[in-house]
Amino acid sequence: MSGIVVEGLSKSFAGRPLFDGVSLAVRSGEAVVVMGPSGTGKTTLLRCCNGLERADRGTVAVGDVVLAAGDSPQRFATAALAMRARVGFVFQAFNLFSHRTVLENVMEGPVQVRREAEVTARARAQALLEQVGVAHRAAAYPRDLSGGEQQRIAIARALAMQPEVLLLDEPTSALDPARVQSLADLLRGLAGGGLALLAVSHDEGFAMAVGGRVIRMVGSGSG
Repeated sequence: MSGIVVEGLSKSFAGRPLFDGVSLAVRSGEAVVVMGPSGTGKTTLLRCCNGLERADRGTVAVGDVVLAAGDSPQRFATAALAMRARVGFVFQAFNLFSHRTVLENVMEGPVQVRREAEVTARARAQALLEQVGVAHRAAAYPRDLSGGEQQRIAIARALAMQPEVLLLDEPTSALDPARVQSLADLLRGLAGGGLALLAVSHDEGFAMAVGGRVIRMVGSGSG
């Protein structure tokens, strides 16, 4: 199982550099937290790592899948789809489907994207909800959940696609301090199972609790 390698990634908005020449590597089984002030491009960097944003220069690679900023639009779009099959993304706002139950949210990707049999997707979803500690909420809807519960379900939904790399955008933003350690414990366990984890955060306590490397971004911009 490979990790993720970012080389020379640069991005500007309206002619103003957001970040320039960012290179980093996260190995399988490793957790890395990117920190820095607002406006240094942390979230944009994360989105460039799975093709939700296109960088101006540089490459992102997971195994033999490479996102190259210089590729044609068609080639980049094809690579982005391949990248998203190997890289999970947990959004800051979670983006759970409000009209589906917790279990249905976790099943959605495998059934609709990978065309897995529902019985297979359901079994994996139930196991993942157990792993992240919210199996008892399987029949609930997102509106009935706390922020911490939604966070764990969003992680389970990303894991249901069996990614090699998991990206997390401000994963503690909806959590009270008592829940931060619990989330860090969960993520350390996922890394111990072989995932490469790359998170962006403002939370120093979380970064330390995850126990991996911390990378700090500096600069100015918006993103």
